Amino acid sequence: MASLCDLGLSSYEERAYTALLTLRAATAEEISEESGVPKGRIYDVVNGLESRGLVRVQPNTRPRIHRPINPEIAVTRLLEERKEELTVERARYESIAAEVTSQLGSKKPIDGRFWTAMGEPGEIFRMLTERVGKATDEWKLTGTTVAGGLFGLDQVHEENVGQFVDALDQGITVKVLLTRQLLRELPTSLEDVAVREITDHKGFELRITDGVYNSIDLIDQTDLCVYVADPFDPHSILGVTQIDDQEFVRTVDTSFESYWEQATPITSIEDSGNS
Repeated sequence: MASLCDLGLSSYEERAYTALLTLRAATAEEISEESGVPKGRIYDVVNGLESRGLVRVQPNTRPRIHRPINPEIAVTRLLEERKEELTVERARYESIAAEVTSQLGSKKPIDGRFWTAMGEPGEIFRMLTERVGKATDEWKLTGTTVAGGLFGLDQVHEENVGQFVDALDQGITVKVLLTRQLLRELPTSLEDVAVREITDHKGFELRITDGVYNSIDLIDQTDLCVYVADPFDPHSILGVTQIDDQEFVRTVDTSFESYWEQATPITSIEDSGNS
């Protein structure tokens, strides 16, 4: 059976307060007799109830006369005390957890997940479309003829590009950093759609560089995917590793921005052949 002790009162405090509800007004000695709380403890107990606002002292009385507050108000006050204690305790545990995480952070391996790229043609590009759809700020991509090459771009259909454009319409910034050779190898069918739908999009920017050696994509500076080339076919993707370690992701993002600043802007894929 629940009691005031469950809300933070001691056994003596509960007995004294309950006795006062019966007595309505009483001295400490009368409370002791009614509650069974020893006289040697009753003054400390009554003073404790008074300090918590559960008992009031009638002014200008000798000996002091004590009165209980309304039980509903008393229970509410005790409940609020417990809530505040829990809030403080939660904050303490969260602080401990943060400190422990910080201490262990340098010891953990780079966290990540790997997905194989086996499946129907264009699967990787569709995965790219799904990932860019999760972005809220910006999406960055690198691509090269080696380490995955076109990774299925030569086999995607126009509807896949349309899904990509729908994602761009959400207002994010897209930066694509490719090698010149990869631009030359883009299939004509995809190039036609890209020129018509993607490169003129206000949030899309394309640059070329000779300094890209692997394909990655990075969402909102927090979510990194590295595309792993098939060791037996450098123009195909074996799988994708998603990396969650934020320090590592920030390092890659810094490198991307460094190469991006030095890369050559391309206003449209049609112009890339003249670069």
